[in-house]
Amino acid sequence: MNNIQRLFCAIALLSSLACAWNQRGLADCGGLFLLDQTDLSFSVFRCNATDSVIKNNIMVYGGYGFVQGNAAWNNDWLLEWKKKDHYGQGGFRGDSRYLSLAADFEFGQARESYSVTSGLKLPDSSFYASGSISRENNQIFNLTWTPEDSFQYIDTISGNWESNLLKKEFNLGMIYHQHHLYSSVSLMDSKRASLEDNHYSIRDSSMIYTGFLKYEYQLEKGRFSIQGYHLDLESYIYGLRKVEENTKRFLYIPLEIQYNEYWASFLYTHWDFRIGYGNLAIELPQDTRRFYETLSPNRALDNSITQVVSFSFYQRNYRITGNMDAYWLDARASYSSEKQIKRWHWKRILGFDFFRVQGDMSVIKTSESSNIFGGTSYNEDIMGRFTFVGTHLKIGSRLESPERKIYFDITLGQIIPFYFHHQIKEIKTEKLVQKYDSKEGHETQYKPFRDGFDMRVQLGFIF
Repeated sequence: MNNIQRLFCAIALLSSLACAWNQRGLADCGGLFLLDQTDLSFSVFRCNATDSVIKNNIMVYGGYGFVQGNAAWNNDWLLEWKKKDHYGQGGFRGDSRYLSLAADFEFGQARESYSVTSGLKLPDSSFYASGSISRENNQIFNLTWTPEDSFQYIDTISGNWESNLLKKEFNLGMIYHQHHLYSSVSLMDSKRASLEDNHYSIRDSSMIYTGFLKYEYQLEKGRFSIQGYHLDLESYIYGLRKVEENTKRFLYIPLEIQYNEYWASFLYTHWDFRIGYGNLAIELPQDTRRFYETLSPNRALDNSITQVVSFSFYQRNYRITGNMDAYWLDARASYSSEKQIKRWHWKRILGFDFFRVQGDMSVIKTSESSNIFGGTSYNEDIMGRFTFVGTHLKIGSRLESPERKIYFDITLGQIIPFYFHHQIKEIKTEKLVQKYDSKEGHETQYKPFRDGFDMRVQLGFIF
């Protein structure tokens, strides 16, 4: 019996218990179609169906999901990212006067995860704390690189990015009258997964710290809240090729990322207002050690080919170092109302937000070439800037049965750009050799419902 068959048997068992337990089910699907251009594209779609039964303070659930993502970047070569996975999930929740316990699992073709959470609380929930530990074996995606002009020795490089992740999280919260304070910290440690023979692979060794803090004040007809989020990542990414017992590293990227996000929101009756700010800093540290080049194409070749090209072509390696800084501003407003049609309940929501995203990039690419008589190297400075201003319109509708036990919810969104500009300069040996400006180059043709379109559909029931 395969995993999918086991999943359906579990859901059938849960459904058979519905006569004695309360039952809740949900089907949730959504997609994001961000870009559909000739040189850049990105889309992701996911669908999830769960069924749960509740008896007193115990809940047991099971479900099935599907996720698919595609991205491509065409720039004298084609870089493709693909992800497709069917997965099953399940778990339980138990709650008592002072203690709580939960366990969750998820298994699929490309991902396995297990987590356990335990909590401590006061009877009136004025104080609560919980801790969790989880492990994930995740095939992040499949990456394929294809040159525009097919080379004689390298045509296509395709590899899976797999990672083994251990996550530890601690949560703490307090409630005092109308005041609610919540905080969370987590540590994620990623280890390199095993390699496959005769195969290109991408692996990483990462350490991720996150922190979250939220304060909320309850009003008579609404609430006010402020929150902040911080992420700190240090990662080493490797591109490896293993043939029997021989392993070569042709890609090495040390990466440091810091991200901060802040939100303030005010909800009153039918109105919801939010304003947010975030900043991102990415750094590629410099590493001048031998065999720690960012990219060494010759190490991606077979040994027989390497022996030929080592005497007929220059050996060329690349080192890339630099940084990128970006920030975003966002202001949102939405209005919701409810109308009764006979005995059915119809809720409508209309929202929009204005955003601005701006970033700067400064990268130094060092090209090193050598032969049997010596070698040379030169630097190439790449500087860039981009600005994106636009709005995101959202419309939603929710229909509930007279007893509010069955509901159907659909939300549609569309990004409308007002201004987009990007500029890249490449400077080689103190001489400007290339310049790309979005105003002087070809204009990007924006395609509504294919660029910046998102949707979400839900169908749920409670018995």
